[in-house]
Amino acid sequence: MNVVLIDQRSIGRTIKMLRLKNHLTQEELANITFYSIRTIRRIERDGSDSIEVINTFAEALKVSAIDIIVG
Repeated sequence: MNVVLIDQRSIGRTIKMLRLKNHLTQEELANITFYSIRTIRRIERDGSDSIEVINTFAEALKVSAIDIIVG
């Protein structure tokens, strides 16, 4: 059995990079995802290992969850 370790901070950096690439502010991304700006800041800083959170951001940023996970 292969184990894959996911770097949560890398996920946060990828989300931030995709947000900027899509010319979105943290406030705009918060409105799209229905998360607070505070939550957006925390996720961009610390990342997340929740597949629900990753899927929400993937949909909002028009990429796959795998794109976010692998960077």
